[in-house]
Amino acid sequence: MDDREAVSRCLAGDHKAFEALVNKYQANVLTFNGIILGDREEAKDVSQEAFIHAFLNLKLFDTNKSFKNWLYAIAYRKCIDIKRREKLFSKYLQRSAKENYHYNMGKVERKRSLEESDLLGPVLQKLSQRERIAVLLQMNEGYSTQEIAEILQCSESTARVTLHNAKRKIKSHIGENENV
Repeated sequence: MDDREAVSRCLAGDHKAFEALVNKYQANVLTFNGIILGDREEAKDVSQEAFIHAFLNLKLFDTNKSFKNWLYAIAYRKCIDIKRREKLFSKYLQRSAKENYHYNMGKVERKRSLEESDLLGPVLQKLSQRERIAVLLQMNEGYSTQEIAEILQCSESTARVTLHNAKRKIKSHIGENENV
């Protein structure tokens, strides 16, 4: 069953059809979220939220477009929301520390993400989050610039520029390391 047929069946009341979409895309969405968030458990939660959001809003889906891209766009927005909240919380903690408030937050160990790996970490850290996502969508998922633009909710030319800048930074970083 292809995505359009599954969406149509789900809209007609066959909720097992949505289960097929979940099974088809669950691992990819989890990996995508993990790359953005850097935390597997948080990525699982956000993946589940993305699928729930997609299911509840399936009637808003344009069946002339790609379900996969629509799902990735939902997941991306949810990850960005998490990152914004983390940034706000971090700013709050920094401000509190400056005001001499002391909180015992305890130590939290975080699993290493792909971005923190010895091989990819230094290169990916030189990219902005948007560039990192664009490159990973193109390299890991084989997405076109049009599909990347749809997920990142920008124009296709902006997606091309983002990819170009990311690749330029990667080449520059590789060139720096060869001279060492």
